Amino acid sequence: MKKVLIAEDDRIFSKLLATKLEKYVDQFEVLVARDGQEAVEILEKTRVSVLVTDIQMPRMDGFELLSHVNEHHPVIPCFVMTAHSQPEVKKRMPRDLVRFFSKPFEVEALAKQILHVLGRDVPQGVVRGISVVSFLRMIALEQKTCLLEVTATEMPNGLFYFEKGVLFDAVYGDLKAEDAAVAAMAGKQATFRFRRFPERQVARHVMTPLDDLITRALAREEEVSDNDWEDIFAEVLE
Repeated sequence: MKKVLIAEDDRIFSKLLATKLEKYVDQFEVLVARDGQEAVEILEKTRVSVLVTDIQMPRMDGFELLSHVNEHHPVIPCFVMTAHSQPEVKKRMPRDLVRFFSKPFEVEALAKQILHVLGRDVPQGVVRGISVVSFLRMIALEQKTCLLEVTATEMPNGLFYFEKGVLFDAVYGDLKAEDAAVAAMAGKQATFRFRRFPERQVARHVMTPLDDLITRALAREEEVSDNDWEDIFAEVLE
């Protein structure tokens, strides 16, 4: 039996999801985790086919959970639940996650997408891991404050410091600030780790908006996406 793991700290909402998805019990089993840490514990001992995660959770939030899945279970499709409105998500969503769902949403829409993914031997559009650009966009969208280390094969480690979703500084090899940020975004796949904050206050050295830096990085790598987001959102809303 295929298993769908839902990581959500709101017990009422997670129970609602699990209850409404019970009608599909002959096609998949629903597992529920109260936060990212509990989700990781489930992933360590259970084969999971799909992950549905909230972002804001105690102990280990959705970012840390996605980072863990990206490193240890990169082929698991991830559905992300967010409180942001659909137009904002549509504009800035990561394009290598399977789906974003803006709360509140119809559970049937989620069920449809779960069944759609489970029905494939190799889910179309699922990549092995989350790109650097996508992860940074999520941090900005959720206005997270963090020190993020990005590690990619045969590339220097990159460090990004965000203050409430605003990129303040970056380091990449010998590069610093905006040049470092653009260079570090070049990795299509990477490992993400959240580091302890420095004791001193970090000064802001990056003044260019993150979206503009991403545009520079993507142009530099000539990355072109074939995703049709109008069609994707039409599917979710049906």
